[in-house]
Amino acid sequence: MYGYRGKRLRVDLSSKKVTVEEIPVGHLKKWLGGRGLNSELLYREVGPEVEPFSPENRLVFGVGPLTGTFAPSSGRCTVTTKSPIQDPPGFGDSNMGGHWGAELKYTGHDQLIIQGKAESPVYLYIHNDQVEIRDAEHLWGKNIPQTDAMIKEELNNYDIHIAIIGPAGENRVRYACMMSDVYRAAGRCGMGAVMGSKNLKAVALRGTTPVEIARPKEFFKICAQAREKLKQDLMAQMLYDQGTLLLTMPANYEQGWLCWRNFQKGHHPDGRLLSGENHRDNFLAHREGCFACSISCGRFSKISKGKYAGEITGGPEYETLAGIGPRIGLLDPASIIHNNKLVNELGMDSCSCGAAIAWAMECYEKGLLTQEDTDGLVLKWGDQELIDKLIKMIASRRGFGDVLAEGAHYAAKHFNRGQYYTMTIKGHDMSQDDPRGLGFAFGIGFATGRRGGDHLQGLPCLELTGGFYPGLVKKILGTSEAEDRLSKVKKPEMEKYSEDVKAVGDCLTQCSFTHSWSFAVLPEDMAKMVSSATGIDFSADELLKIGGRIVHLERAYWNRLLVGRLEDKSPRRFTEEPMPDGPNKGVLFPEDELIPLYYQVRGWDNETGFPKAEILKEYDLPQVADELEKYRTRYLKKINNSAECES
Repeated sequence: MYGYRGKRLRVDLSSKKVTVEEIPVGHLKKWLGGRGLNSELLYREVGPEVEPFSPENRLVFGVGPLTGTFAPSSGRCTVTTKSPIQDPPGFGDSNMGGHWGAELKYTGHDQLIIQGKAESPVYLYIHNDQVEIRDAEHLWGKNIPQTDAMIKEELNNYDIHIAIIGPAGENRVRYACMMSDVYRAAGRCGMGAVMGSKNLKAVALRGTTPVEIARPKEFFKICAQAREKLKQDLMAQMLYDQGTLLLTMPANYEQGWLCWRNFQKGHHPDGRLLSGENHRDNFLAHREGCFACSISCGRFSKISKGKYAGEITGGPEYETLAGIGPRIGLLDPASIIHNNKLVNELGMDSCSCGAAIAWAMECYEKGLLTQEDTDGLVLKWGDQELIDKLIKMIASRRGFGDVLAEGAHYAAKHFNRGQYYTMTIKGHDMSQDDPRGLGFAFGIGFATGRRGGDHLQGLPCLELTGGFYPGLVKKILGTSEAEDRLSKVKKPEMEKYSEDVKAVGDCLTQCSFTHSWSFAVLPEDMAKMVSSATGIDFSADELLKIGGRIVHLERAYWNRLLVGRLEDKSPRRFTEEPMPDGPNKGVLFPEDELIPLYYQVRGWDNETGFPKAEILKEYDLPQVADELEKYRTRYLKKINNSAECES
């Protein structure tokens, strides 16, 4: 095959059976790669009855037809599983950078599926078509850098790339993450917790089989043109200069959506302490890029003075900086970089870790939690000594940390109070983004999110383009009014378009910064790349239809769990508390108005939030349409019961 490898590798840790399965060309054309292949497999093999920590759950790694090629920023990998962080546990995936994804492709596989549970800790070593299940007892309890170094030394191979869990994953912290190349995270949805539940410490890869390209001269020319566009792109240049920390200044001062103290406010007068410029000038050790990256947004930080002088770590990027910084009342950049080092090495999602601590701090502030609840801890906003202690307690599930390890949503259920302050959607913690300032298309994506409360549902940065890409919004949506972040005009259409493009990028697997943050690579460019790589001709419209198919299937996964319209709800702070100050003072997210319009644009039923049968058939999902009918009936009963309870 060209572009693709046409094979998936399946490892059953219970039986120690390893199999290689062919992926038919028709299946690849329908689901494209990466995220599409993963979501289809999860839907088919992990039903509503399977629990996240059951051996029957799957942990699926997927790459796409551009992975491991010259295509710009095409080295990513999608990791998919039934997630333990939501309520009910539902669809979960995460996208991981670095070089691990390209290495999986070089082993000769488009997918790796892990199922079952090992009797004792193990790690996998995959060298091309050879798979070893190796003992990992000596690695259990080690942090991410220690494990990486020990495996490389043990295998006497420093060219391998390794995906690893830390102590948080071993202890099944619901939001434990997986790290590759030490500092690249599959951060959201508890991938590390599921990996830990299978007694799997790491997956080490070494691949040497090249990816063949169908039309190499054409492919090289198209990719070279895309790289030149990225080189000239102002947003890509800013990402190189400041990384995603470039967001801090506009988020705080111009647009007012910095998540200060659990989203109580949208800005702080001293927010410039966390600016990309300040990090670049005082903490940047060097820049890093993932495989085939032509942007190099990755940061590597060094603390030169103060309590943490001498510490070096990968990152932080914006979501981490804000999540374990302003969200918990902290503005000291050195302390935030130290906290980033801790969560990375212990293997935890910085978004959910910060969210759990922020929830506890606000509940303590409001008198909903006391020292009796916190094992004697006094919870104060921005108390770095306390934050350091809590991060370690969470990873080891010690004391009050054991409750916070469940995540804000489940912690509130544990105490039966403080639900208002959880800032979650479908149980999953919000990223550090407030739709009362960030924008209403983002708000639609948060509320209806396929994994709950996450900015990467669609990444509709079209409403943040401003002067960077004049005329682009009008070209795509037919009106420039949609450029206004807080306009309601065409925001459902903007979110739908962004979700479909994002799904295509996740299939290829190409970084969002090429197509959904900067717009140097448009669907037309993606179509040319994948067509010349695979020899299978795709148009831009065909790719976008595949993206829509994936979104509908992931929505159907939730619908089988009886999750729909009732659960498409933002944190009430966003819809009931007007922004108290800053440039967006008085703004609320108009959820009740925009969500039904989004359903209409998507072809989802307004009563249930389920995709209509005719739209599923239009997107070549007839079996899903038939299966959902029984769940639609059950969900209507749920709606009626809810209405009776309210009355």
